[in-house]
Amino acid sequence: MEIEKMLISKERYNYRCFDVLKQLLNENEKFRTTIVNGISNGQVTGFSDGLWEKIKSQNIRVIDNFEDVFRDGANIGYCTVASKQLSYSLNSPFLCGGVLPLISGTKNSPDGSHTWIYEDGKVIDTTLMLVMSSEFADKIGYVEENRYDPSIDPTYLSAKEFTLDSSLKNGK
Repeated sequence: MEIEKMLISKERYNYRCFDVLKQLLNENEKFRTTIVNGISNGQVTGFSDGLWEKIKSQNIRVIDNFEDVFRDGANIGYCTVASKQLSYSLNSPFLCGGVLPLISGTKNSPDGSHTWIYEDGKVIDTTLMLVMSSEFADKIGYVEENRYDPSIDPTYLSAKEFTLDSSLKNGK
């Protein structure tokens, strides 16, 4: 599908993290049309190479590479964990919780509960694997119920420091 090629790099096309996005693009005409409009207006993209590099470079306990989480699709159903982990690589993220009606009724979100990242006027969604302007996110249907600034949490800041310390990365 042509739209998938605009959002997913050829190198990562078979990653299971894109299963939800692919399913929605194939089965939900309204979603597909909205995404196409967002792409053409510059309001939505897939994860950039720069964001993937940040994911890949994280020092993370238990696994060799945070990108493996996405490759295996382990981000699906674990939006809170994936969003928090990704947020360590961002400068001034907020973790947001609420509802995304689009995913309501799915195996991992029967009521549409969802977590995503907000940074610099953009929503970064580790389930849909999209980066979009906050205005565009409103068109998708995000209902934000809370927003948390992790920079005020010393435990978060310690975890972030560990995550970004490449000298501690597994295999080094």
